[in-house]
Amino acid sequence: MTSLKERQGQCIVASVIILITFVAYTSQIFVLWHFLGGPTLHTAAVLLPFNVFVILIYINYALTCLTEPGSVPKNWMPEQHIHVEVKRSTHAPRFCKTCNNYKPPRTHHCRACGRCVLKMDHHCPWINNCVGFANYGHFLRFLFYVDIGTIYLFVLLSCRLAQMVWELRHNDIRPSVIEVVFLSINYALSALVMVAVGILSGYHVYCVTTNTTTIEGWEKGRSLTMRSMGKIQNVKYPYDHGMMNNLRTVLGPQPLWWFWPQRMTGTGLDFPINAKHVYEEQEDDLEDDLPQRLSSYSHETLRSIMTSTTAAVPPPLPNPTVSIPKRVSVIEPERIRTKPSTLRLKKSTSLIMPNTPGSVMTFASTSTLVDPHVRASTPEQYEMNISSQ
Repeated sequence: MTSLKERQGQCIVASVIILITFVAYTSQIFVLWHFLGGPTLHTAAVLLPFNVFVILIYINYALTCLTEPGSVPKNWMPEQHIHVEVKRSTHAPRFCKTCNNYKPPRTHHCRACGRCVLKMDHHCPWINNCVGFANYGHFLRFLFYVDIGTIYLFVLLSCRLAQMVWELRHNDIRPSVIEVVFLSINYALSALVMVAVGILSGYHVYCVTTNTTTIEGWEKGRSLTMRSMGKIQNVKYPYDHGMMNNLRTVLGPQPLWWFWPQRMTGTGLDFPINAKHVYEEQEDDLEDDLPQRLSSYSHETLRSIMTSTTAAVPPPLPNPTVSIPKRVSVIEPERIRTKPSTLRLKKSTSLIMPNTPGSVMTFASTSTLVDPHVRASTPEQYEMNISSQ
C-alpha cells in the first residue's frame, strides 16, 4: 500500500510529464505548424530536431526517475585496500546509526528515501528519487536536453512573435485567439524553464568537471570559509582528477557516447583519490603560515623568544679522542616509524588515526576527511595491526 508521501511524489512526476507534453505539442500544433507553412519539407526539417530532443528528454527523465541511485549493501565493511573516509571530530570511520551500517566514501543518508545513498548528490522532488551514483549521468543528460529543447523552442516562438507584431503593424493582420493564448503560455513557460534549468545545469557542469557532488560543494564552501577565519589550515579535495577524467567517470569512457543513455560503471563503494592534492604545495603552505604567525607577536615578545632560544642552546662539546678500529662494520639504522595514535569507537574498537603529513588534512567535507595513509579493515584486523606495532 502506497503512502501519502509516495503518492505526492508520483503526482509531481506526472505533473512534470504533463508539462513537457503540453509545452512541446501545443506549441507545434497551435503555433508553429501554421507559422512554418503546414505539411512541407521545410516544416519537417525544422520540427524534426525538436521532436528528437523531446524524445530524449522523456527517455532520460524516465531513467533518472526509475534508476536506483545506489544503496549500501547490508553489513558492508570497508575493505583493506580502500581509503578510509573518517569523521573530523573522532577520526572514526563514518557509521549510519539509522541504517546501522558503515558508510562508504561520499555516501550520505537521505531522510526522504530513508536509506544511505552512494555518492549522494541531492534528493530531487521533481523526479521523486535521489540523484546519486547510478543515475547522476541520466540526470545530467536530462538537464542538457531540457536546455537544448527549450532554447530551440524559445527561438521558434520568438520568430513567430516577431512575425505577428510585424503583420499587425504593417498589414493589420490579427492572429487567432487560440494561437495568441498558446503562444503566450508556452513562451512564458519556455523562458522560465530555460532560465531555471539553465542555472541548475551550469552548477552541475561545475560539479561534474570538478568531480564534486552538491553536498560536497556546500561543505567545501563551508570549509573554505573556516579556512579564511583561521579555524583550519588547509583544504584539499581528493577526488578531482582533471576535467576530462572527471567527465569520463560520470558520462562514460567514450566522449562520442556521452549524450546517449548508458549505465554507470563501477560499484560506488570506493573512489580513487588524487594524491597530488594531498601533498602539493605543503612547503608553500608552511612558508605562508610563518609570516602570519610572526605578525601575531610584538617586537618585545620576539626579542624575548630569541633571547631564551639563544640561551637554551648548549655549548659545543669538546672533541674527544676516539680510537678508530681498523675495520668498521656499518649497519644502516632502521627507519623510524612513528606509531599512529589510536581512537576508540563503540564496543572498544581501536582504529588508526589519520596521519596526513604537515597537518594538511584532505577534504571530503566539513565533517569528514580522507586520509590516503589509512587502510580500512575489520575491527579485528585493526587490533592485530596495532598489537603488531
